[in-house]
Amino acid sequence: MKEETTETGFDTRYLKNNIRLLCWIFAWVGTMILVDKAVLYEWYSSDLISMVGIVINAGIGLGMIVTFMRYLREVDELQRKIQLDALALSMGVGWVGGFTYSLLVTAQFVTDNEVSDIIMLMTFTYMVGIIVGQVRYR
Repeated sequence: MKEETTETGFDTRYLKNNIRLLCWIFAWVGTMILVDKAVLYEWYSSDLISMVGIVINAGIGLGMIVTFMRYLREVDELQRKIQLDALALSMGVGWVGGFTYSLLVTAQFVTDNEVSDIIMLMTFTYMVGIIVGQVRYR
């Protein structure tokens, strides 16, 4: 027999917060890519336009941070723990990886240093932390 599930107010709010957070994340990433490629490929010649794009991206980033904090306040304790564990792991890997990377650049083992390498490492670590947490507490 098929079991019926009813959607509670919490489920609706949780879904709405997830969608809101994803929209902010995609907006921030989208503007970052747009500004980066516009500057890289010189789609325009004005430094003012570059600065406006960077400021808009930073503003959207701040909105994303506020939305993520709101998301964390409204999820249940288990989801908050999973997020906190994943964030702690990501930050730790970012710090250790970042300083190790810096030493590799200083020692000239790495010549083409990119901050985006550390950001990608932290993002990957965060995603793995979320997946591991979801599986562990299933």
